[in-house]
Amino acid sequence: MDELEMIRRKKMLELMKRAGMIEVKPKRKVVIEVITSPGCPYCPIAWAMAQELERKYEGVIAKELSVATPEGQRKAMEHNIMGTPTILIDNRVEFIGVPNFAEFERRVKEKLGLK
Repeated sequence: MDELEMIRRKKMLELMKRAGMIEVKPKRKVVIEVITSPGCPYCPIAWAMAQELERKYEGVIAKELSVATPEGQRKAMEHNIMGTPTILIDNRVEFIGVPNFAEFERRVKEKLGLK
């Protein structure tokens, strides 16, 4: 295959992706963990945002961890979490409290390798 043919194929793939004819797979998986506590009025909002991103983007896995469970307590201690909701992306604290959805989505897309 010569260089011109390779350029043609690359351009054709690009056009097909833009037109939605072929699906673009994310480069990696992203794990969102929402640390919650019972009775917190803001935690359900943060959890709903994480679930929306999981539905919207392939490769996103959303988990809710309550500090009322041993796993949630361990995660809170591991990251020195003092308030809820706290959102971890790929095991790193990214937000404390309910984030702006656009910023949350931007960070997740960045981790997925999307623009």
